[in-house]
Amino acid sequence: MGPTITRLAMISRTMVDTQFNNACRRDIQYVGNERTPVIIIDEPVLSTDTLIQYASRDGKFSSTSQFAYPGIRANLPAEYGESLAPQLVALISEVYNTPATHEHQLVHQLFSLVTQSPKDLGMLQRMPHTDNNSPWYFATVHYLNSGDHAGTGFFRHRPTGYERISVDRFPAYVAAAKSHIAMNGPPAQKYINESDDHFELIAEVEHRPNRMLIYPGNLLHSGLIQPDRNLAADPATGRLTANLFLYFTAPG
Repeated sequence: MGPTITRLAMISRTMVDTQFNNACRRDIQYVGNERTPVIIIDEPVLSTDTLIQYASRDGKFSSTSQFAYPGIRANLPAEYGESLAPQLVALISEVYNTPATHEHQLVHQLFSLVTQSPKDLGMLQRMPHTDNNSPWYFATVHYLNSGDHAGTGFFRHRPTGYERISVDRFPAYVAAAKSHIAMNGPPAQKYINESDDHFELIAEVEHRPNRMLIYPGNLLHSGLIQPDRNLAADPATGRLTANLFLYFTAPG
């Protein structure tokens, strides 16, 4: 079951409750031919209520060109990352065997809401993506709201068979993707939420309130967005997630 995770202290600066649930349920799903571990934690915090309230009341959501994210984002309260990161680092280190000499950085701490209409999606937003090509860059997705929201899918690139796009694989992946598009046309003007002729959906983790996923950032993935029910811009009702991005790098 992995390492024992201790209770997190609640930090009072904004009174956002990030107490860790010691009775949380943890599982590992091994994805695709490459058997990449995806960590699933159900009920990682005792309650998501104050996080949702903070996002609704104090979240300064906006679109940003820094990411190709098809929606709006806002900064998480600082105590979320401060409280959760030490616990997640211990779990990631054990499951993924990160180098003992590497130090972790908390690169981004964000609320995310998918809001973009399919007709406005750019080409790369209509394909699965990676967050980074390093093997030691990890993303978390913490589903916060209840409701019939989309889960997260993991994909295989059909022309190359790649599921993780490492630094070494990146040139071949880009060349094969461009060739496929040149021969078959661009991806359909929609969110990718199933297999198509370019990418195969190889695993799905369904949405559940207060569920967290952890996975390597170079694993091809996408939210399996259903436009008829997943595009609300209201943090209280939309597909609100909390996202941390952790990068393990050699010192210096």
